[in-house]
Amino acid sequence: MKLSSFVTATATLLSAAWPACALPAAPESILSSAPLSKADEPFSARSRPVPIVIWHGLGDRFDNDGLQSLKTDLQEREGFEGVFVHIVQLAQDGPGDQRATFFGLADDQVETVCEQLAGLPELTDEDQNPSRQFDAIGFSQGGQFLRAVVERCNGARLGGVTMRNLITLGSQHLGISALPPCPPGSSPFSPCRLMHLSLVREGVYSTWAQRNIVPAQYFRDPERIDEYFERNEFLRDINNERVGDRQPYGRSPAGESAFSRADGDDEPRNETYKANLSSLDRFVMFRFSDDMTVIPPHSAHFTLPLDPTNSTCIPPCYSTPLPWSSLPLYHQDYVGLRALDESARVRKEVCQGQHMQIGDECWEAVVKHLGSSREGRGASSSANALEPGVPAGPNLAEVPSSPPPSFVLQQG
Repeated sequence: MKLSSFVTATATLLSAAWPACALPAAPESILSSAPLSKADEPFSARSRPVPIVIWHGLGDRFDNDGLQSLKTDLQEREGFEGVFVHIVQLAQDGPGDQRATFFGLADDQVETVCEQLAGLPELTDEDQNPSRQFDAIGFSQGGQFLRAVVERCNGARLGGVTMRNLITLGSQHLGISALPPCPPGSSPFSPCRLMHLSLVREGVYSTWAQRNIVPAQYFRDPERIDEYFERNEFLRDINNERVGDRQPYGRSPAGESAFSRADGDDEPRNETYKANLSSLDRFVMFRFSDDMTVIPPHSAHFTLPLDPTNSTCIPPCYSTPLPWSSLPLYHQDYVGLRALDESARVRKEVCQGQHMQIGDECWEAVVKHLGSSREGRGASSSANALEPGVPAGPNLAEVPSSPPPSFVLQQG
């Protein structure tokens, strides 16, 4: 799922959107007497934009031209001029960073990023970031990884700074039940092909896969839920799931039927995770209307299909989602999702197109959530009130049926 410029014209359009205007010099007398406009004020005199952290998805790399274009776009926007944007990287070079999206231990990667962010003076230095906060954008698997960052490291372990808004696009918050496909024509030696080959050989729930294949660490098949609870460490941990937890359908652990046993209490849930996630000003989850990469696509909205056995849908098809009220993770509020929702701090939105097809309308919808503070969330949320568990539909006034994509994220 690699972010790249869709066409060469994209760069032209982006540069044309913010033209450099050469103005004639004003007389010195006017310059000395005219009051400073907001744009002319020293940067320190203005409200500094809150820094932004981006974590890319599977098959992408920090130095990708598409990601760099998004960074430039943010830094040149009115109101965001000069904003510090950090793109997470897990290696010193692009190929190594790309490989790390397929191979590695997710727990170690999250720990590395926590340390990486804590070491950035642009985030942690009070003079450079008076807000002591940052906003985060997670593309695909980068979304649940950033959620792990806020749950595990918010505050002290991030150098005293906290995540303010978390925005995820096409992420797998409730896991996947099928591996993402490799793009046609991929080399047999590409990281994606090697990942698939390794899983065929070892099995997705093998100890080796659960410690070495990144997507295996958020693989959650309701029909193999016993294996998930027995072998998975990463997703089960950040979702605060415990052995014995009820399941909305399929087989509950130990073969019990859905909702027939109480939530597991042998191991207490991590209350720090819940407190940290529920401290967000806003948690925004985007899914893609034609997503056939994330299976089920409902995972991007932190839920599952209402009827996983429904075979009448022909992809791309987004079937009726399971209401959050029927999801034990929400009902019992394992991670603070319900607390966020009941205080109007959760948004579920839709981008038109395939997985990581970032059209102009989609990107604008993302950017509007940057800089949204706790004080301003009420009006924004109430204007788009959502029934818990029901995804937002596209705003037809803003999102055309076939938007011209500016960027496409594709698996590489």
